[in-house]
Order: sequence, then structure tokens, then C-alpha cells
Amino acid sequence: MAESPEEKYGILDQLYSEFYQYDIDSAIFYARTKLGLARQMDSEMILTDAMFDLADRYSLSGMYMEVLEIMGKIDAANLTGDQLPTYFHIFRNVYEGLETTSDDISLREEYKAEKEKYREKLCNSLGENDISRVYVKTEIMRDEGRGREIVERLEPLMESGTLTTHEKGILSYILAKAYQICGDDMQAVYYMATSARLDLETPVKEYKSLYELAGMMYKSGDIRRAYRYITRSVDDAIAANAVINIQSITSILPIISGSYNREIMKNHRLMRNSLAGISLLSIALAIAIFFTIRGNKKISQANAKLKEYVSLLQESNNIKESYIGRYLDMCSYYIGGLERYRSALRKSAKNGGFQEVNEMLKSGDFIDKELNEFYAQFDASFLNLFPDFVEQLNGLLQPDKRIECKSKDGILNTELRVAALIRLGVNDSVKIAYFLRRSVSTIYNYRVKMRNSALSDREEFEKQIMHIGRLA
Repeated sequence: MAESPEEKYGILDQLYSEFYQYDIDSAIFYARTKLGLARQMDSEMILTDAMFDLADRYSLSGMYMEVLEIMGKIDAANLTGDQLPTYFHIFRNVYEGLETTSDDISLREEYKAEKEKYREKLCNSLGENDISRVYVKTEIMRDEGRGREIVERLEPLMESGTLTTHEKGILSYILAKAYQICGDDMQAVYYMATSARLDLETPVKEYKSLYELAGMMYKSGDIRRAYRYITRSVDDAIAANAVINIQSITSILPIISGSYNREIMKNHRLMRNSLAGISLLSIALAIAIFFTIRGNKKISQANAKLKEYVSLLQESNNIKESYIGRYLDMCSYYIGGLERYRSALRKSAKNGGFQEVNEMLKSGDFIDKELNEFYAQFDASFLNLFPDFVEQLNGLLQPDKRIECKSKDGILNTELRVAALIRLGVNDSVKIAYFLRRSVSTIYNYRVKMRNSALSDREEFEKQIMHIGRLA
């Protein structure tokens, strides 16, 4: 156990560094804890360090007003030479985020000017041999359209053998953007893919390369790769709570998802047509049954395995079609919701000032409403696929342990949603807990409770859930 405040602060600083680019919520938690401890210590340098850490992670979460409030309490004149680059870096990030998210053209220009001002100061505050200076300088050159100069400067550095994996990932991303300026799409894709690979090896969840590579793949017509890359990017951005990345991904996610869905449907049609032709020439009646069985018709023992495959494929197609359709609708709905929420914030800022905006941001009503709508959509989609699910699940439980269907905020309660996710093949308690906004221990307790309430072997209970709604 650490005995002194300095030792405790050092441990918190290590924890913050571990989560820095992997889990923004955890990094923010440790940054806040550091700041609370720093306020009890008699060190202006430690206090400034803690404030910098919290402001830096806030900026990635889109909490720009909070960042400006924190930074407004720091006097740049009292900062040491080592602290100034961090000070300029945070301001650069804040104004870059404000520029990206602002709907007002004149405000965007103001934010852009502020971003460029602090970026120039940041560049001048870094040493000539500092890799961060290379990042900033090449960003300035990229904005000036000097792609060929960036390539000539960075490619020898990439071959120098002095860079870490993470540094190579960043420089590969910069090179990809430089080759885009030069019009060399093949090299741009090569370096963007290299950057994505290195980011995943590091590993970090706060990255740009993979979802930008998804956009490149989409433009080149490789829809399947684009869909895989964008799906992974969504998962990592949500896991890290990287709001800036989420906003960027949502601009291309519906386009890629829609194209992928259309390609899947096209392939399914081709597959069904091909199998239909083969079935006419085949001596195996089972292939014809594969396409014709829709009800509970009994088939021979010889075709039992084939019928099970038909059931699994039909179920997979139904789930995919239902949830992709719902997902696209909800993406559109949530994007509209975010626009309405931003409009409300602008209106509140105009009429009631910062205090009213701050009150709206503190309120959880918007998130609660969206979560309730999301769960209601999930419940409706699931029960549309498995209308007898609750009845069949209760049939597996002891009579006095059966579960009520209705909940206050949706069609299913939390315990039934846990069972529903298991039926859909989600067996990881951590993923279930994240999806339902519950703790892992709560989800574990629900699962143990249901297994203990089973009529038959408790070890086989969740396998029995997986067979609910499947063709006999």
C-alpha cells in the first residue's frame, strides 16, 4: 500500500497512462481522482499535471466547454518549458473539435483560426528531434497541400528503425493522407492499412486509420472489407467512448451498412437460384426440402441434420434481415435525435446562456429516453422473430421461478433481455452487461439464478435456450 500522497499520485498516474488510449471513461476516472489528490498536495506542478490530464481526455469525449473551463484556470505564464507543449496541444485539440462539430460557418472559421494559432505555438514549443514536432509540422504541411514534401521527409524516417510501433502507426497515417494529396491511391491505401494494423497491434481503441480505410475500401468497391473494418471501428470507439471517432464513423456507417446489406441479399438470391438448379439434378430429396420446408412437417431420420441446417440458416437470415433493417432505421433516428439535441442546446445557449446549457448537459433525460427507445426496438425485433420466447423459456423453469414478461420501460425486463441475448448467441457476460448498462456481477447473478431455477440439468439450461424457436 502507498503511504505518501506522492506515491498514491504516482500509482494513479500509471493507471491513467494504461487506460489513456484504450478506455477513455477509465482514463477520465483516474484523471479526476488524480486531480482530487493533487488539490490536497502542496505542488503547483502536480496540480497542473492533473488538470492537463483531465482536460486532454475531456477533449476527446467532446466536453469542450469543460475543457475550456479547466484550461482557463491555468496561467500559461507560470508554466515550465516542458508543460507548454501540453498546454498548446490541448487548446489545439479543443478548437479542432469545435471546428468539426460547429454548424455555424463563421464560428467554424473562428475555431479554425484558433486551432491554427495554437498548432503553430505547439510546433514552436517542441524540440527539433521530438517526434511530436514531426506530427504537428506534417499536419501543417498537409493543410498547405505539400504532400510530396511530407513523403520525402517521412519515408526515410519510417525506415530508420528508431520508432515505436505506435509512432510508426501515426506516421503511416500521415503518409497515407500525404499520398491522397499526391493522387496516389494505391500508396494511400497501403499506408492506411499499415497504420490500421499497427494501431491494432499497439493496441489502441482511439484511432482514425481503420474507419478511414473502410471508406477507401467502400470507394474501391470492396464492400465486405469496408463492412468488417467499419464494424470493428464502431466496437472500439464505443468501448473507448471516443465521441469524436463515433461522430466521424456515423457519417459513413449507414452508407457502408446499406451497401453491405444489398450485396448480402444479392448473394443470397444467387445462392438460392444455384441451389434450386442443382436440386433439379440431384437424387437427394433433402436439397429440395432445404428450400421448401417452412412449417413443422416431419422429415425422415436421414435428413435430420439437413433440416437442422435449414433451420439455422433461415433463423440467421431472419435475424440478419430484421436487425439490419432496424439498425439502419435507428441510425437515422439517432442522427436526427442528435441534431435535435444540438439544436436544443444552441437554442438554450442563445436564450438562457451557459447555465441553462450546463443544466441540460447534466440531465440524463436524453440518454434515458434514447436507451428506453433502443431497448423497446430491441424487444420488438426479438419478439417478432421469437413470438413464443417468454412462454417457452418459462417452460424450462420451475413453476414458482417463472419470469414476468412486462417491465416498466419496455416489453421485456432485464432478466428476459439477458435470456434473449443468450438466444441470439451472445454468451459473454461482459458484452451482455455493456449492452444492458448493468454490472458484470449483476448479469452473472441473473444467469446463475436462471440456471438454478431450471427444471432439468442446470448445465444444459443455456443450450436449451439456444433451441427456443428452432424448427423441430
